[in-house]
Amino acid sequence: MTTTSVSSDIPASYLSNYTSSSSLHSFARRHSIYGTEDRVVLDIGSLYIKCGFSGESHPRHIVPTCSRLERSPGPDGEAFSVDSQPVGLYELDLMAKGDMKSLEEKLKKLLHDIYFRLLLTDPKSRKVIICESPLSPVALKRTIADLLFQYFQVPSISFVPVHLMALLTTGTTTGLVIDCGNLETTVLPVYSARPLVPYIATTPLAGRALTQRLRSLLLDHGRFIPPSHLKLSLAPQNPIPRSVLTPSLLESLKATILFCSPLMMDREVRMDPIAGYKNFSSATDIYYPVVLADGTKATLLIPGWIRERAAEVLFEGDDDDEPSVVHCVLNAILKAQPDLRRPLASSLLLNGGTSLIPGFASRLKQEILRVMRDPSPFEKKRYASLLRLHNSVRFIDSPEENNGAGRIFMNNMRGWIGGNLDS
Repeated sequence: MTTTSVSSDIPASYLSNYTSSSSLHSFARRHSIYGTEDRVVLDIGSLYIKCGFSGESHPRHIVPTCSRLERSPGPDGEAFSVDSQPVGLYELDLMAKGDMKSLEEKLKKLLHDIYFRLLLTDPKSRKVIICESPLSPVALKRTIADLLFQYFQVPSISFVPVHLMALLTTGTTTGLVIDCGNLETTVLPVYSARPLVPYIATTPLAGRALTQRLRSLLLDHGRFIPPSHLKLSLAPQNPIPRSVLTPSLLESLKATILFCSPLMMDREVRMDPIAGYKNFSSATDIYYPVVLADGTKATLLIPGWIRERAAEVLFEGDDDDEPSVVHCVLNAILKAQPDLRRPLASSLLLNGGTSLIPGFASRLKQEILRVMRDPSPFEKKRYASLLRLHNSVRFIDSPEENNGAGRIFMNNMRGWIGGNLDS
């Protein structure tokens, strides 16, 4: 079993869920059907790269794309550390504004570390499976292919759609896959193992939008308690300095303290959202310890309503440029043929790290049912043909709804595990 340690620049909790895991790796490995050598499976996202071998139950490592892994000796042996703040590997407008030379250098260093420091394998001897989104920038795919073929000299590359791969982990071939990642949320219908790409729907309301909303709320309403010998309730409180809210801290806050409120907001309350958030919140305030750049320890006072309502950004948005995740789901169903809509609505599947926020699935279902049962005038006009499907909305991996085994694989792992199965 291999472990990946992190430096003090990034809190241990930030990557606690992203190191190589678990006793599941002790299971007998299933060799690839294409040969005796297991394939290398890569799921390259904007913030993390999942890597491992086919035939294993989980990826070996989940590597942040922020910088090169540096060698650092430790008391328990040699380890590898990440020594910069999390920064996205690419942007949605990569083909228009992206620095392709910089992207190529980043990918070259990351893939070199993955092959020779983490997986400890010769790239020339192993075929590669890459899980990709249907809307991934063509320039990104071309850069990855050029590096793997020309620099690493891999024998072959297979690009597989991550939505279909995620669906295969449930043992079904028809469903509506909602991939809520960092840069965007994409909703893709899959019917009989065929991704219906013309019916795809997208919105930029995803992990990065949540990070921006959380940062804004903390700067306006959070409190900073500097190092003090007084009790936290008696210590002086100041506005949170911008320098304290680093990307790694915000990622840690998203993973540990946020949740989706089970209470939906009334349309009238959304006219003054902050007042509504404060009045319709049952969460408690928390004191969150932080380590400052100079090594001193301080504390953040985070109001409970921020913990509960920061994720509201995913369910808000306008109707055209930035539709909410709910409208994105309904738009994808609406684009499909009428005879496909009911099977798709009854087979929803969540994928991506942002969908791991506690309460996200139940809140998403509530919002979909609200549109179908009590639509606004605009929603009634636009989604008139979907309003009769309210009795059919259910998630594939919900044991209460489908009498199944429930969620077996984590949402952020589904794509990689599906690619593993495809090998």
